[in-house]
Amino acid sequence: MDGIVGLYGLDDDELVGKAFLATGACQHRGKASTGLAIGNSKGIYVHKGLGRIAEVIDYNTIRTFQDLEPVAAIGEKINVEPIEIYPKTGSKLKVVLTMDGYLIKEDDLRAELEPDYDLQTDNKTEIIGALLHKYITQEGIKFEAGEKLLDRLHGRATFALTALVHDGKEIYLIALNDARAFEPFCYATINGTFVASSESCSHRRLNGLTEREYDGGEMTICSSGGNETKRLREEPLMPDIFQGVYFGNVGSLFRGKEIFQLRKELGLELVDHYKTSKADVVIPNPESGWGVTVGIAEGLKKRLYPAIIKLPQSVRTFQEGEQQTRSQEVGLKFGGIDSLLGDQNVAMGDDSIVRGSVSEGGSVWVVYNAGAKFIEFWISYGPMFFPSFKEWHRGIECLNELAVQRAFKGDNPYDKTLDEVNKAVAKLVGVDEVKYNLKEKIRKIAGDGSFQAMDASYPIDEEFWPDWLKIEFDKFNRYRES
Repeated sequence: MDGIVGLYGLDDDELVGKAFLATGACQHRGKASTGLAIGNSKGIYVHKGLGRIAEVIDYNTIRTFQDLEPVAAIGEKINVEPIEIYPKTGSKLKVVLTMDGYLIKEDDLRAELEPDYDLQTDNKTEIIGALLHKYITQEGIKFEAGEKLLDRLHGRATFALTALVHDGKEIYLIALNDARAFEPFCYATINGTFVASSESCSHRRLNGLTEREYDGGEMTICSSGGNETKRLREEPLMPDIFQGVYFGNVGSLFRGKEIFQLRKELGLELVDHYKTSKADVVIPNPESGWGVTVGIAEGLKKRLYPAIIKLPQSVRTFQEGEQQTRSQEVGLKFGGIDSLLGDQNVAMGDDSIVRGSVSEGGSVWVVYNAGAKFIEFWISYGPMFFPSFKEWHRGIECLNELAVQRAFKGDNPYDKTLDEVNKAVAKLVGVDEVKYNLKEKIRKIAGDGSFQAMDASYPIDEEFWPDWLKIEFDKFNRYRES
């Protein structure tokens, strides 16, 4: 998840500071960069760079931007955004945007846009921004432009975006999400300032409460004439359930439910299914394992200890592509507390097992090294048979590196029982037991949506799938039916 925000407030003399705080509140994964753009009647101004938000946006930047008397601002926490769109011929419209989401197979769109736009990056946000500029040029700063963008990207992109648009006289803020509401997006009006954000914790950081989460295909246009929100396309929603299980800030909402409570309830559902445990103590695999572990400990009526700590020298490993690199880095990630783990049977809670390398080379080794004699690995999500569509560009390797696929290398995982999958993955990551969750229990707690990793319920139309995935999905269906 990329943390994005958009604010619009006439005569708000704290607008830039609010944009800083709202952006900084967002959770994110990956290697950090950040940016901020503000707009007033004269134009749009952008400041961005590598580093975390407090390193890129300092007090002097906030003060300088606020002195420009902005009425709108957008911020982004990854991907060195916001991005400005550059038409090749003169245009009175200036568009700067930031986006959380992904676009599949954009080559045809890039070819369509290149005659009219100077595309300066490989960032997919720039493609979507150029399309937005094109449709605003055709339709004006109206909902019709958003309808055209939704139609053009339907079935091949997920997105929540905020954009500043300057028409030569006035600044507008636009917020828009895809028709399936795959990416989280919500809004509130706080002391007269409209705030759209990828996470509701941004609103709490500004001492406000989220009014609601966007439905699919909703667009907000903010201007001096007021703020208006309209749903442009109606179809069944497909929120990414994994963002509730893993990516989101624990204090944010996911389809109306606090994420910490969602994760705790997943832990209780795990206990309801597996019933018993050999554990003396329950510990989280930090940091995203905390919620499910609270539920596991409560359900088992066992002691809960923070017996693994994340070390200050730790580095992020989720987005590392090389298995060896990840294995080396996770060894630096955790430290164990011997007095809590020594000679204990341990139930360790975690959100998921994706590739397995963080557990295999990091936390599992730390717990055993601290003297634990038995580890049960309780997982709030289910077995992940398929990669995220945001990884497809890496080819079939993004399938083969998944823990479930590696556990059944040379075999087929799709006709195996949950117990067989549990045992094979336990052997892979080096624990005594793995206890995956069931999809029906996850759906009970998190609601309907995309379970793409478990069953290939992608928000992307099948015509845009890579060939290797179509073959694998066909195999999945054939074995499951048999």
